[in-house]
Amino acid sequence: MEILFARHGNTFDPGDRVVWVGRETDLPLVEKGLAQASAAAEALRRTGRIPDVIFTASLKRTRRFAEIVAATLGLPPPVIDGRLDEVDYGRWAGRTNDEIAADAPSAQAAMEAWNSSDAWPAEAGWISRKDEILQAVWDFAGERLGEAAANRPLVVSSNGILRFLPRALLPAAAHRASFKMKTGALGIIDREGGEARLRCWDVKPEELS
Repeated sequence: MEILFARHGNTFDPGDRVVWVGRETDLPLVEKGLAQASAAAEALRRTGRIPDVIFTASLKRTRRFAEIVAATLGLPPPVIDGRLDEVDYGRWAGRTNDEIAADAPSAQAAMEAWNSSDAWPAEAGWISRKDEILQAVWDFAGERLGEAAANRPLVVSSNGILRFLPRALLPAAAHRASFKMKTGALGIIDREGGEARLRCWDVKPEELS
């Protein structure tokens, strides 16, 4: 079994004010984001990794990315699963890093810990709760990515969700400090005989091998 992962493409154009965007902000893909979806599809075609099924969050940016991949590869429409929807960042949403850092002395350290080690900022005022997100991720992985599932599913989601999916699938010894993924990037987890192994993560489409 080969489980494929992709983070949606860009939702900001050059020169835009870049802010935190979570479940509460349903932005569409910009032109580069659309191109990133096409690049992901071509990378999967080039390496012979045509998905059996595509699962995607319900948000515009993830859904459109998945639709482009499906159409490019001649696949059925993606299956929408709300458990893949992004974290709701609460009072961080719609704000830049500098604005958040100015909010409280601990905010800068909280952002750095989230980005470097996937540490949930308990005092940040996010609407989503860690236990709820983890339960949704674990339930999705068990139901959609279990051993009886498709041989090669593709999961399209956002950075806040994708960083926890490998933790639901891989043995603890294989966990990284962070599974953060850049926009448009890909990842692969292999599973054979009940054992999962990380092949690659946060890889640009043109670098997929």
